[in-house]
Amino acid sequence: MELVTILESIIREEGFILLDSTVSPGYAKLVVDTEDGITLDEITRLTRTVKDAGEINELFPEGIRLEVTSPGIDYPMTKLFQYKRNIGRAVRVLHELDNCPSPFEGQISAVENTTVTIENKKSRYSFDLVQIEKCQLVIR
Repeated sequence: MELVTILESIIREEGFILLDSTVSPGYAKLVVDTEDGITLDEITRLTRTVKDAGEINELFPEGIRLEVTSPGIDYPMTKLFQYKRNIGRAVRVLHELDNCPSPFEGQISAVENTTVTIENKKSRYSFDLVQIEKCQLVIR
């Protein structure tokens, strides 16, 4: 079984969501989250669980350098739950809509099914997740 597949399985079993991973020989960096946000204690617990997993020890009997982190405030949103969690917050979105300036800045006003609505004082646009190339919180 491939390392990323094993890691995804462990992370899912522990109730977390894998947002991104970087893997090289003897090293793995995992960006994880939950729908409610992840705490430092949860990251610590997940790190121990991954390091202690039998499948990981079989693949890396000498050990693996493991970095488990939260997405951070400037990390691009990629999952629907991240948009829902940030309703009312200011974002900058790069997108593929023809009738809307890109990047577009505004507040997330609604999230329904796979559609995210972002509006500012002048306009309101709805984006399907597949139309969003990158969306990040705007920190003021």
